[in-house]
Amino acid sequence: MPANHFPFNLKDVCIVSDNNDFLQRCIAQGFNAQSLNNIAFLPAQSIVFAFCNEAARHTFKIAKQTPARKSIFCAVHVFESSVRSALYGLDLILKSDFDDALQKQRLVLTQLDTYREFSLDGSNSKARVTISEQAIPYAMIEEDINNDFVHSIAEFFEVHYAHMNSHAPCPFQFNGHLTISGILTVLRKSSTSTDIALKIALEHLTRDVAHHTALLTVENNILTSFRVNDTEHKELLNCAAGARGLKLTEFAVGVNNAIAPFIDYRINSQMNEGISGVHVALGDGSSGYHIDFLSPGVVFTPTPG
Repeated sequence: MPANHFPFNLKDVCIVSDNNDFLQRCIAQGFNAQSLNNIAFLPAQSIVFAFCNEAARHTFKIAKQTPARKSIFCAVHVFESSVRSALYGLDLILKSDFDDALQKQRLVLTQLDTYREFSLDGSNSKARVTISEQAIPYAMIEEDINNDFVHSIAEFFEVHYAHMNSHAPCPFQFNGHLTISGILTVLRKSSTSTDIALKIALEHLTRDVAHHTALLTVENNILTSFRVNDTEHKELLNCAAGARGLKLTEFAVGVNNAIAPFIDYRINSQMNEGISGVHVALGDGSSGYHIDFLSPGVVFTPTPG
């Protein structure tokens, strides 16, 4: 990969993790690697893969003590905490065109500065989203990585609006249907016996969607149907999503087109989230699962009023 497609010099990058098996696999591929448990400072240029909450906390603790660092953080632990998932994520990171993704984020931001209403078409999808006048999108541009940084890998590949506080006005209004190629599930709290049962059910749903695709229908920001192979899964999602139930908590535009030929929706990897197209989500990830519904290939187009 050309070096200018990556936010730092790839030959100097160090893979950092709390999982020794993963580190050994990275070393076998020719990477420099260090154990997160044995360092007091982050390397100058690093990609960090955290396999547990303590590793995530330790990463940001030592980042504050590191005088100069450019670091990409991968939260493996809240998605699928496996070596397989981490290696898959690393492979997609290396296949990504960061320059192109950041330029596309800037283009989306320009559209959002000018227009309030957008149509979502293509891939058997048809929907509309209206963005409120006061809404501020979360996005990254090239200036954000010119100096020292520690950024989640997700920030490089999406422009999104979040609505986690149910008492605040939602920054977007979504209506329509999307064809869903894959889902992602995130849980940040400690698992209970109920969570384990939900986890198994959501793993089955993830595989079913990956094999068959699904149809998601939303009316006024509320999921009204999620069908896979003519089977309705709305009640499972309502149970899994926690306090917010079937109310949308996120709308995002993905900009990572480079991974499209290599993506595997059967793997619950954060890298899938940035695929070009759009995604919406349920849940906050704390009272229940945060569940992303990925619709690649959908075109996000302004509709001048």
